[in-house]
Amino acid sequence: MSNELERWADNRHGLVPSKAERQHARAVANLVNETKFAGLKVDAEAALTGRIMERAVDLDNYRRQLANGDPILDAVLSRIEVGFVDKAQRVQRNFGSEFPS
Repeated sequence: MSNELERWADNRHGLVPSKAERQHARAVANLVNETKFAGLKVDAEAALTGRIMERAVDLDNYRRQLANGDPILDAVLSRIEVGFVDKAQRVQRNFGSEFPS
């Protein structure tokens, strides 16, 4: 697939590129940069999601440890934990979004 894209991107016909060829080359370079940036944003969002999940597991284990089987304390700490999860979901949804929800 990349060979086909490279063939489409290569628009040279002579030694000295014409104005149209230079414009085409700039457009191709911009598209390549935008694609790389979009991929980087996807990787950043995946890393953020993974971090949120890791922290949620850590907090859940910590809540269980602190509650030590006490149902009342477990209920109180669960509400705090749910607050973290809600906040983390908002951060995740709004991360890099042009249209925050």
